[in-house]
Amino acid sequence: MEDGVGERVLVTGATGKVGGALVRLLADAGRDVKAATRRPWAARERLGELADEVVELDYGRAETYDAAVEWADRLFVVAPPFHPRASDHMSSFVDWAVQAGVEHVVLLTAMGIETRDDLALRRLERLVEETGVAWTFLRPNIYMQNFQRGFLRREIQGEGTFHLPAGDARISLVDARDVAEVAARTLSGDRHVGRAYTLTGPEAVDHHRVAAILGQAAGRDIRYVPTEDDAMCQRLLDLGWPAGHADVVVEFFHSIRGDERARVTGDVEEVLEHQPRGLEAFAREYAETWR
Repeated sequence: MEDGVGERVLVTGATGKVGGALVRLLADAGRDVKAATRRPWAARERLGELADEVVELDYGRAETYDAAVEWADRLFVVAPPFHPRASDHMSSFVDWAVQAGVEHVVLLTAMGIETRDDLALRRLERLVEETGVAWTFLRPNIYMQNFQRGFLRREIQGEGTFHLPAGDARISLVDARDVAEVAARTLSGDRHVGRAYTLTGPEAVDHHRVAAILGQAAGRDIRYVPTEDDAMCQRLLDLGWPAGHADVVVEFFHSIRGDERARVTGDVEEVLEHQPRGLEAFAREYAETWR
């Protein structure tokens, strides 16, 4: 059915930036939603009664698959963006879901991977294609919300600066809420089957400009300090990141410095029929975050 009402959706990554927003959108639209996460207790606390059911799902533990995919017609899969073996960890789950009767997989990966068959996220897309299931790929740029939480937020609040190995390159940051709205649309009906959407914000700016926009909204001076790859890697290791994950993050910043993340597309507007949210509006909305 074209609006998806009556179909049952499993949302993975339900405690994340996109997954949590997607559960809310689907529930508001009257959809039957199951939320899956490695931390079901956190999802229950965050989502309340929005999801019809909250279940544990760990891609590395096949014993969690049955309870997750049982009942689902459509599946929203969040691929771990910085896991060096994302395709290995998730391919068995996707196969399991397809065998269990899931009819449509919407897979969230990352911008720019379509020409990089050596990347784990692109290998995962290929694996989904090979199952024969109906698919839609969402390839977002970096989320504006990354500045709203985690070590970037702590740096800005504490020092009025943030450090990244992005050089002076521009990036078309996207609001995770727009990505969630696109996901909700693509999970309704079949119009988006076989499509891959690259999701960006409405403009590309460098991180000096990002700092100025956040500072203007917060009413304080905020500066971006370019740093080196080694310093970024060490900071992530100090925060407890596994070495393999930290290496993937550093490689990711190579793509930023190569201007691979500066492209602005019209895909959000094509799907939603309105312009994506801009960074200045986002900063005004969450100005308290950086004060």
